[in-house]
Amino acid sequence: MEPVVSEQITMAPPPPRLERVTGWMAAQNLDALVVTGPALVTWLTGYSRYYGGPTAAVLTPAGHRTLVALRDEVAVAERLSNAEDVVGYSERGFGLELNPVPLLVAEALRAAAVGAAGRIGVAGDFSAEVAAATTAQAVEAGDELHRMSLVKDGDELTRIFRSYEMCWLAHTAIAEGAAAGASEIEMMSAAQAAAQVGHGSPVEFVADVLAGPNTAEVCAPVAIAGPDRVGPGQPVVADLSVGADGYWADTCRTYTHGSSAEVDEMRAQLFAIMDAASAGMRAGVTGAQVFGVIRDQIAAAWPDGEFPHHGGHGVGLTVFDDPHIIPAGDWALESWMVMAVEPGVYLPGRFGVRCENLFLVTPDGAVELAQAMARPLSPAAQATWSR
Repeated sequence: MEPVVSEQITMAPPPPRLERVTGWMAAQNLDALVVTGPALVTWLTGYSRYYGGPTAAVLTPAGHRTLVALRDEVAVAERLSNAEDVVGYSERGFGLELNPVPLLVAEALRAAAVGAAGRIGVAGDFSAEVAAATTAQAVEAGDELHRMSLVKDGDELTRIFRSYEMCWLAHTAIAEGAAAGASEIEMMSAAQAAAQVGHGSPVEFVADVLAGPNTAEVCAPVAIAGPDRVGPGQPVVADLSVGADGYWADTCRTYTHGSSAEVDEMRAQLFAIMDAASAGMRAGVTGAQVFGVIRDQIAAAWPDGEFPHHGGHGVGLTVFDDPHIIPAGDWALESWMVMAVEPGVYLPGRFGVRCENLFLVTPDGAVELAQAMARPLSPAAQATWSR
């Protein structure tokens, strides 16, 4: 099988997540684990469905996985998931049962088959409902599973990279719109369309697209895309996040309508700051330490500028995950985490500039995700990824 990462990534891969989870279950003397909610179910089974119903994953100490999905989803879940078994709950059709969660919980507990004397781990959106419905001793597993999920396996990197590629395809629409003097909402809408067409199915999409003086307002909810058009020499800040097949990517670029030497210079300096921060993002370093590098370099370059947001964050099952690159970020980075790094500077009343890429954390510093992977971005995505 083709390697997931390039030859420059020499660190040993982490143990497979199923092995990590079953090892933790053994240490806790658990007879079964029941997780609910799309993020953890995707993490354990690989199953993700646009607009899907509530799901659960049941794991035995031996690593056998049962995916519990709405009855009408069973066929597609059998095709898309890695679970050894898929079982359905509720009846044929949709909208007939306004609260399907009790039915989901009952089916998950049947699959778990843990008696009153047993111990069952619970985690996710409906962990309280699972704990209340079982006679076994319920052990909260959410924090531990979340911590484990931050370290990415190879197949997860592949999914994140796919979403990363869709982000850069979406940026092609922003670049074209900025060149044409389009409105913010036109560019944002075109970007979502580009990502979905590129993926071949619906994606989750979150974006800040601001133009001209609005870029000084940084992002939503302070300012959101509207009818304002980008004028000659003005910047467009496009922060685009795409979630596809259960995994997210996050990106940002600053474009101009026409040209602006000032914006170009600021953008180049921010890329240099991104490179300096990522070089120090090695296993054991905290988010606060990385934030300090970004903050201090921005303050030195632009004494009158503002840097009013985080310097980055984890990315994977959600678009805004732990660890966070913030002043209070005491969570130490680990190898095989994927982190967004996004320095920005904003000149009040004038405009702002921001950039953002994803990085894979290693013991020797972080490697930009497109450079870390064994296969390149598509030519269309490469065009906007390139600096």
